[in-house]
Amino acid sequence: MKRLLLAVALAIASTAAFGQVADRDVLVTPNGTVFTVETVTPSTASPMDAMSTLVLTIQDGTNVSHVSVPESTSAGFHFSGALAYDPDSSTLFVLWLHSPNAESSELLLAPYRDGKWQPAVSVDSQGYRLRNNLRLGITRHISQIQPDGSYADVPALLLHAVWWEESGLGEQARYALLAINKGALSSIDTHALGEFLPATDNITYNAVDPTFNKEILRHPAIVSSPMQSTVDVIFGDTVSNAFHGVSLHPTADTRIHIPVGVGSGNGAGGGRPLNLVAPASFSADWTGPITIIQRGDRLAFANVGANSLNYITYTSGAWTGVKSIAIDSRFPAEAALAALDKMVSTQ
Repeated sequence: MKRLLLAVALAIASTAAFGQVADRDVLVTPNGTVFTVETVTPSTASPMDAMSTLVLTIQDGTNVSHVSVPESTSAGFHFSGALAYDPDSSTLFVLWLHSPNAESSELLLAPYRDGKWQPAVSVDSQGYRLRNNLRLGITRHISQIQPDGSYADVPALLLHAVWWEESGLGEQARYALLAINKGALSSIDTHALGEFLPATDNITYNAVDPTFNKEILRHPAIVSSPMQSTVDVIFGDTVSNAFHGVSLHPTADTRIHIPVGVGSGNGAGGGRPLNLVAPASFSADWTGPITIIQRGDRLAFANVGANSLNYITYTSGAWTGVKSIAIDSRFPAEAALAALDKMVSTQ
């Protein structure tokens, strides 16, 4: 598990090399306020114990302010900050990962409202587990049971978190459903993403080259979040060397949860099952976050390096080799990702 903490440290170090693209999230509220959360390394003169911490930047018109996320100043690494916003309660939510040592980590969620931080809540803090590659999505409806036993979508604010987790039992993609009520976390439902796949007795182990880099499988992504009632997720499996896609539809009956086996196995782009063999010859030494773009049955996986955006695509039933787009101050990584997204969308 120390391998993963080293990867975290390298990802944070590489962030500075390409302008914080690797470890920041940006959100614009309905009234035009821009929130940015990013990982920073404290100065050597700082009294805090954290090796890395989170800073929230608030831009309201021409006014810009910076505030630290209070619970991100404790010992260890704080990283992978992700944002969501509830306009009904004017509450910003910051979700991030905290690794206090080489053998454990936790997910923390802190609300920010009226210029004040509320105490952070631990979303998932089981010991001897390391988490990385956090992503966050949001939906605003839930399928609720009706008096006649049927279900109907009703308004509800739900956060959907996906991440990669490593423990003594192995490694896997995981998911948490976070229900928000009046600006506060009201319930948590966590799962291994593999639980939502159709049950099968036959697991296919796909052959890969000896130099295959499994890192490409360790970055689960929310590829579609239509702000309605479902989220579409893609995640990898380092045992079978494959990618899977699921559509998650939260339900409220006796509790708010994702029914295992209900609507599972559906990926983005038409609701068809996604079970895709990884590119067997992939051996690029990618570090830091890997972005996944999906448009129908076309996929792109991208990683930002010091001077280029590197990517691999799946189209017409086949993987391409790794390609690169040069980036610099005039054509930054965000612009290169937007161009890649456009390319995948129009192929």
